[in-house]
Amino acid sequence: MLVLGAAFLMAVKEMLPERSYVWMTNYEPWNAQVVETAMGIPVQDGGRVKPFESYAGYMMLGMRGDRMITIVGNGEKKVKVTPTEWMMDALFRPAVAVQHPSFRIDNSDVIKLIGLKARAKRDRYSYEELLPARESLYTHGREYEQLAQQRIDLDTVQKQTLGLARNVRVFENLLGYFAFARTGVELRSQEEGGAPQIQRISTVMATAEVIQQVIREAQAKGEPPSAHVQDLWRQVTELSNASKYGLAVLPPAGDEKEWLNAGNQIMNVMTGSSAGPEVAIADVGRLEHLVALQARGPDEFQAELQAWREELEKRAKARGEYRSLPIELSYNRGRWFFRALFFCFVPGAIFVVLGWISPRSRWGMLMSGVVWIASVAGLVLLVIGITQRSVIMGRPPVGNLYDTMPFITAGIVLLALIAELLTRKRLALAVAPILGFLGLVMARRYEFGDPSDPMDPLLAVLRSNYWLTIHVLTITFGYAAGLVTAAMGHVYVFLRVFRLDGGNISLRSLITRMTYGCLCFTLLLSLTGTVLGGIWANDSWGRFWGWDPKENGALMIVLWSLLVLHARMGGIIKEWGVNLWAVFGAVVVTFSWWHVNLLGVGLHAYGFSDSKKMAVFTFYGIEGLVLLFGIGFMIWEIVKRKGAQVVKDPAGSGIPS
Repeated sequence: MLVLGAAFLMAVKEMLPERSYVWMTNYEPWNAQVVETAMGIPVQDGGRVKPFESYAGYMMLGMRGDRMITIVGNGEKKVKVTPTEWMMDALFRPAVAVQHPSFRIDNSDVIKLIGLKARAKRDRYSYEELLPARESLYTHGREYEQLAQQRIDLDTVQKQTLGLARNVRVFENLLGYFAFARTGVELRSQEEGGAPQIQRISTVMATAEVIQQVIREAQAKGEPPSAHVQDLWRQVTELSNASKYGLAVLPPAGDEKEWLNAGNQIMNVMTGSSAGPEVAIADVGRLEHLVALQARGPDEFQAELQAWREELEKRAKARGEYRSLPIELSYNRGRWFFRALFFCFVPGAIFVVLGWISPRSRWGMLMSGVVWIASVAGLVLLVIGITQRSVIMGRPPVGNLYDTMPFITAGIVLLALIAELLTRKRLALAVAPILGFLGLVMARRYEFGDPSDPMDPLLAVLRSNYWLTIHVLTITFGYAAGLVTAAMGHVYVFLRVFRLDGGNISLRSLITRMTYGCLCFTLLLSLTGTVLGGIWANDSWGRFWGWDPKENGALMIVLWSLLVLHARMGGIIKEWGVNLWAVFGAVVVTFSWWHVNLLGVGLHAYGFSDSKKMAVFTFYGIEGLVLLFGIGFMIWEIVKRKGAQVVKDPAGSGIPS
């Protein structure tokens, strides 16, 4: 119960919007239609085309650590700023965006290191607050970047300082993305004393061939271009550089796979390397017009934004890259895993506890019915979310460490419900919402701790839908079966230690049979998945087995299962032994599923971080305590039973000693 309560508090803390308010009396919320239109703008990022909403969400999560800012404006009215609105501020209203507390700093020593005064040990700061220490931050960032490149271990403060420097640089790229549209190009008259004129950069791009010709003629004469041409080229280069990072929102005119940003389009036209200069000039001109309309009012801006989005969608469809965008927008709005957690598994876990008050009464039966409904509803929401993710990614639902968490959670809930249907003792039913809750809490914490889009394409070696389907799904379902086995072992230990079984021997025997059956299923899936993994490895790398840590982890699950099953069949262990070994199985599964990814070696070293490593060792510690309590109670029972042996009197009647 303590573990469940702690996990619940952590989930609430991580998932709900931040409650510390930011005072910005001049903040003007975006028009709802503008936000709705902006959400669906196609953007290429991480090797795939995704909605602007998804791009902004992971960008904000990486910098700020959550996806919501609460602002208090005039009249103390609270405004919720979503990732889309946050990024729209950065792009179109940089003077407002610099006031947002966009940077999460977990250690006040980082603030002190760059020469600022810290408000608290952990807080969020705006770009405006960090600006006085910008040069110091970048100096330290470059130093730590060099150390990291030399593979020198950085301490916590150095890592966080480097991360902050990178985040500030990315944020500056957003702020300056539309600099070309806001400032234009200053054209100076060749005559001395002539007044300069401000010209749109798209107009300058239309004269690119003339400018290139002038430069070529000067080079042919061995002379530098005239001063005003050099100044023009300098301005164009600076404005292009300001918008050539991030927000690849312009599909190229040719067959290139990579989408372009405004800076790419500008320089491609100016250097004569554009595959479609007319399209590029039109793209830049439209963005200039969009920025100009933003200052006039929401209606005109909304109409132009909608027209621009439709144009981008049309071009994306022509390239065959639009298919998943509507599904991803639906997935984002559905928030299936969030709803499964808070609306199904949290109430389900609470009703499980309430049902324990009087398990055999009508009240207990009613609570069991509610738990059934909550668990099935949660499973349905999980399946919907997993299915949509699979369609969006165009591959089976498991391809990285994050993918495994909702999938394994769904597998655990499904297996627990099937076990309940077979036994009808409300034991496996109690496991379903509790493990569903813990699994989704873990998934959410992982997402917040590693804010990269898990739906981005896989490494080339993993892009085999056939092997992903038959191997990865089998092995991950084996993890689910192993965790259900461990859960039943925990149920047995807790019932015995806290005397919740009422001395019911048949109940103990039933739990042991359930543990044994789940263990057999774990062995079947894990062994099959391991063999299939070897076949995939032989197909991909030319060897069936290479003693990779992930392979060793899968083998450990198989060996653990075989050890317990053979010991039980040989009579070496009985009820206590089977269930205690099942509890230890949670450690074995966790090592194979998580720990091998954190070792920093092998073909599956893609999840390393100090926080994840600490979480894994904390779990090992909790499971170690459960085992110690279980073993201690088992020994105490044995000693007590021996102490109560019958001493026979001369008449042969049995009298306890």
